[in-house]
Amino acid sequence: MDNASSGIVLSLVGGMIGSCTLMPVKYIRGWKWENTWLVYSSFAYLIFPWLGALITVPHLLGVYAGAGGKTLLLTSLFGLAWGVGVVLYGLALDIVGLSISSGIILGSSVALGSLIPLFLIGRGSAFSAYGIRILTADALMITGVLLCARAGGLREGVTAAVEVKKHDSRFMRGVLISFLGGILSPLLNIAFTLGAPITQRALELGAKPLSASNGVWALCVSAGSFPSIIYCLLKLKNNRTWNCYSAPRNKTNAVLCFAMGLFFIVSTITYGASAGKLGLLGPVVGWPIYISALILGNNFWGWYTDEWKGVKGLPVWTMYAGIAMQIIAMVFLGVAKNV
Repeated sequence: MDNASSGIVLSLVGGMIGSCTLMPVKYIRGWKWENTWLVYSSFAYLIFPWLGALITVPHLLGVYAGAGGKTLLLTSLFGLAWGVGVVLYGLALDIVGLSISSGIILGSSVALGSLIPLFLIGRGSAFSAYGIRILTADALMITGVLLCARAGGLREGVTAAVEVKKHDSRFMRGVLISFLGGILSPLLNIAFTLGAPITQRALELGAKPLSASNGVWALCVSAGSFPSIIYCLLKLKNNRTWNCYSAPRNKTNAVLCFAMGLFFIVSTITYGASAGKLGLLGPVVGWPIYISALILGNNFWGWYTDEWKGVKGLPVWTMYAGIAMQIIAMVFLGVAKNV
């Protein structure tokens, strides 16, 4: 298997692993949202990224010293901005629900998270024959994502319509937050693109190609942990929910949050390895495949947990069409990479 093919496979695997991240939430009992999110964020965004980097990247401090202050600053700042997007996603989810918030945020993430790196690499790349093929594949991918989001909206259409009428201003606020979260969400991929000198320096100092990008993740993801951690601490204080940590299932809940964090970081590291396999345009090609696989995996878990039980007709066929479109786009990206 050549590098392009293995990179695409790794992107798919990373997205499927990432789709498992929030599944353990269904089994957490006795904790409020802020209790769960604080422990999960600490594992996923702070502890595991640094642990992975320290284990797999030799001379980590030397890697950062050699990458340059500008690279470190930009990677951290874009990671921090992504972290704000994570908090906004949580707020939007609470206000307008999963279908609408995910449709806006993940759709934006596919588009901006792939297109911006293409322009960062060089204007000529975007308007070359290869760049046009990538843009076409991205358009197909975005269409598939929007169809999946539309299917979710059709499934919950009646309930959503009632809520809009009752809480119109609150709903519009949730949509606005979703758009803001959608703008910030793909900044993790931009941070990864800007952190390329860190990856290159790690390779020079002996890191393996599949783990060289872990130094980038440690920096940008840990910077992105602070908005979630600070927000959760404020909610714990305001809602007085610290005592939830004394619940009978405390240890079980902690293990479930540990598993969530593990799914996230393994998924993220796998995406980084896939981008390395795909070469200079790895963030351009790998990101839409990664996010699309994430969406497909989420749809699988939705079916598995009976979220679509009893749903027939147009919503189901719309979902099938969205999935088919994303698969076609993945194939198109694979062909484009090798043409």
